[in-house]
Amino acid sequence: MSPEHRTPTPSGPPLRGKRRKIGGLATTALLVAIGLVTPAAAIAHNMTGHASAADGKCDRPGMGALDKCRGPRPPTPTPTPPPPTGCDDIDSAVQGMTKYVSAVCNGQVRVLSVNEAGPNPPTPVANGSNVFWQLVGGPTNVFDATLATFDDGLLVTELTSTGEVWQGVCTSTLPLTVPCTFTQMPTPPNT
Repeated sequence: MSPEHRTPTPSGPPLRGKRRKIGGLATTALLVAIGLVTPAAAIAHNMTGHASAADGKCDRPGMGALDKCRGPRPPTPTPTPPPPTGCDDIDSAVQGMTKYVSAVCNGQVRVLSVNEAGPNPPTPVANGSNVFWQLVGGPTNVFDATLATFDDGLLVTELTSTGEVWQGVCTSTLPLTVPCTFTQMPTPPNT
């Protein structure tokens, strides 16, 4: 039919767009009514009615020219976990008459050396100018740490907020000799 013989509509293109939308809703309602589409799927389809180059709909013949086809969406970045704040983990290990206590504070591990020899009560040992809690080194985004002793060493194992495992070897003296030597271990499986 040629444009001269069409019946003019008083509202023109805006009404045609509304008819198209109403027609799409009517089709969706019909598909739900006869059981070909679940109501949840119909709602999801209507909520995401715009096509984009990223979802593959624009690759179909004739779809690329539609104004609904947008350029590709930028990839969603993986959020980096925030660094831990405050103190949230503690552990201890004993070697002879020395006890080592670790605390994870603000993403770093600090160790307190405690002299357990009697007759006095357990006494924290300072390193230099009243520094009791010693920073042992390693990563700065730790949220869990454990201690273990062997021969003349202290092992500090750290788990970071990104899933890395680090092990530090410290010379166990009173107070502890720092910084410790850290080595990255294989990343544990995420399953």
